[in-house]
Amino acid sequence: MNAFAALDPHELLQRVAAQVPPALRGNVVVIGSIAAAWAFRDVSGAHSVATKDIDLLLRPAVDAVATAQMLGQELLEEGWQPQFTQGRAPGDASTPDDELPALRLSPPSREDGWFVELLAESPQGQATRKHWRRFETPLGAFGLASFRYMRVAVHGADESAFGLRVARPACMALAHLLEHAEPDRTPISSLDGNPPRFVKDVGRAISLWWLARQQSPLAAERWRDEWRDTLAVLYANEAVAIRAAARAGLNSVDGYLREAHAIAMLGLLAPHGTTLDAYRRAYEGLAEALHRL
Repeated sequence: MNAFAALDPHELLQRVAAQVPPALRGNVVVIGSIAAAWAFRDVSGAHSVATKDIDLLLRPAVDAVATAQMLGQELLEEGWQPQFTQGRAPGDASTPDDELPALRLSPPSREDGWFVELLAESPQGQATRKHWRRFETPLGAFGLASFRYMRVAVHGADESAFGLRVARPACMALAHLLEHAEPDRTPISSLDGNPPRFVKDVGRAISLWWLARQQSPLAAERWRDEWRDTLAVLYANEAVAIRAAARAGLNSVDGYLREAHAIAMLGLLAPHGTTLDAYRRAYEGLAEALHRL
């Protein structure tokens, strides 16, 4: 499997925040591995994270395209370099929205091998798993992707000392579980064996739970409080169905724990030496917490 560079979340948040214009910082939430590493920076071994991408979610959804255009132009003018996969290039007026590349930008000094990727908060009522919106840059057109439960992932995001908000692990985990109540079986070609997407994403929710339990014996109570607040705000009339969907999402990985653990040991859990047995216990603990939600 591929190994990623070990990066310091404090340094990365500081560097990224310095490049985001102050007027736009309130519209940006850091999600993903860097957000997790920041949240668990006091856990032994969590001072770095194995990753290569920093996901920046732009919100609110109604302003996401305008924010992407302004931020993309700002970074390009500062010398950030676009990164493309599979020979893709910026689109033009004839390129369908869902065939546009995402905007991934590496800093001018690219020795660390990381990049930022722009994503969008999902608009109210998004039913499709993934939705693309077009935005323009001096290089051409790019696509801004939103996943349907991104609003869950960034609910109640914490303020950082650098002016950017950082998503909370409990909400990111809940978003992953909800996304895969109907498992996404799209193969991940960048990982050995081409595992389906749901194995990585649901496995990440388990990893976040394992780290939370390492951080505090009160993690279960805190997570349930955050989940309940999120459901009360975002799904006041659908709480029962959403709870069932979260449990179904976690159940989807039953039978794939060995594969999910192997992926986790390349990323969030890479510094921790978490055994498969410990990972399985985390899965069981997360299931119990959801049952009590």
